[in-house]
Amino acid sequence: MNQGGWTCPHDIDGICDIIKKECDPGDKGCVLYGKVKFSDETSPSNEAFEKRMERKMKKLQEELHGD
Repeated sequence: MNQGGWTCPHDIDGICDIIKKECDPGDKGCVLYGKVKFSDETSPSNEAFEKRMERKMKKLQEELHGD
């Protein structure tokens, strides 16, 4: 039973239809990977999310300062 506020359309009876293994939101290959930060500190998505935010901030600073 889904206990979260989001239901993945790729979850077919607990198996991810994209990466063909047990659904684990935030795993590499998941549509959420690197796009959100999970409360579970061991989620692989968290490191990818941080790197993505760093790139966005760097790009924004470059645009603002004309670097």
